[in-house]
Amino acid sequence: MNPAILRMKSASLVQEGKGPASVNRFPQTRQTLIQRIATDRQAPEWNTFLDDYWGPVVRFAIRSGNLRTQDAEDITAETFKTLFTADLLSRWLEDRRSRLSTMLCVVVRNLISNRARLQSGREKIMHELKPVLIAEITRRQRDPAEDRFYEAWAESLLQSTLLQLQQDSLKRGRVNAFRVFYGRVREGLSNPEIADCLNLKVTDVENHYKRTRGQFTDRLRSGIEEHVRRYGYEDDFAQEVEREWQTLGEYLKMHGDLEAVFRQLPTESEELRCRERESKAVLLQQLTSFIDRKTEQHD
Repeated sequence: MNPAILRMKSASLVQEGKGPASVNRFPQTRQTLIQRIATDRQAPEWNTFLDDYWGPVVRFAIRSGNLRTQDAEDITAETFKTLFTADLLSRWLEDRRSRLSTMLCVVVRNLISNRARLQSGREKIMHELKPVLIAEITRRQRDPAEDRFYEAWAESLLQSTLLQLQQDSLKRGRVNAFRVFYGRVREGLSNPEIADCLNLKVTDVENHYKRTRGQFTDRLRSGIEEHVRRYGYEDDFAQEVEREWQTLGEYLKMHGDLEAVFRQLPTESEELRCRERESKAVLLQQLTSFIDRKTEQHD
């Protein structure tokens, strides 16, 4: 077997996945970062918000609308524009009966349903959408789509964590250790197969895998902690982290195990990753221009 099979295939943030899963969603998003975004339209947290939710929203759009990746990216950009221009985050902070994920799901699905009409004028569509969005966002009942959104979010977290681990392994000269882990979780190779590919002892492969999996788990939990730190209650931090960690564990168990989940996720090309970066940069520029125009009007 060619050792090239163990090379890292860039972590995917935007590809298609499986159907919905019946799991508890991540914590109801409340103040902290979202409050700063809603109250200060020039807040730098917009960039962080995009980094956190661009991938999950793209995945969710692909599944909800059976869209191509590029079309899903367009819907995603429109989703964030809608949150901003319709001031939905401020409205949501005033009445937080629903989760942030609920609001994102509602906006995405409404944009998909109106996708054929987008060319007729965004402002007209927004005028028609706003009362629908506000009514749906404030509903108390559970939205089954949130299970699909959680799955998209969890996949993005797993992929980004794997990419961070790869980068750290390269910096520390632990290439073989990462290749062992990648070969097991992404390629489904056995320890003897990996040992043969990398010219290692089977015992070395086993040790590499255990150590690297532990590092991955630590990074995964750190990702959960960072998410809760940005979006959860500060006075309930430890409890929310534990709840989210357990929820992620239930999600992985429901789909088999970590290896089974990873093997279901397709990888993306460098072209797709570059396009994602470009799309977010363009969106941030558009939001900045909108802020400037609003500021001039107020002055």
